Amino acid sequence: MRQLLLRIPDDLHRRLTARAKREGVSINALANKVLSAAAPPPPPSADDVDTRRHDLREKARELGILVENPAPQVSPQRFTTALRATEGVGPVVDELWSDRR
Repeated sequence: MRQLLLRIPDDLHRRLTARAKREGVSINALANKVLSAAAPPPPPSADDVDTRRHDLREKARELGILVENPAPQVSPQRFTTALRATEGVGPVVDELWSDRR
């Protein structure tokens, strides 16, 4: 864990001290809370999300709680009928169809 030496005006220090006392925390804990809110972590990348999803699936598989049901086979005629019925519904559906899901 890193340390940060920070010079702040006396008035700001008094306000932080008062707030920390009201919240029942140390000035350090309050400073961490405020700084964390001011600099949130970046959103996970697609690779991070895929890795996390994979790790969760493997853990669920190990625990025996993963239910894997393959998608049922659909005839080309039924697929085409479904595609026409939902055409233009929205970009999410269009993307799913383009991926043939």
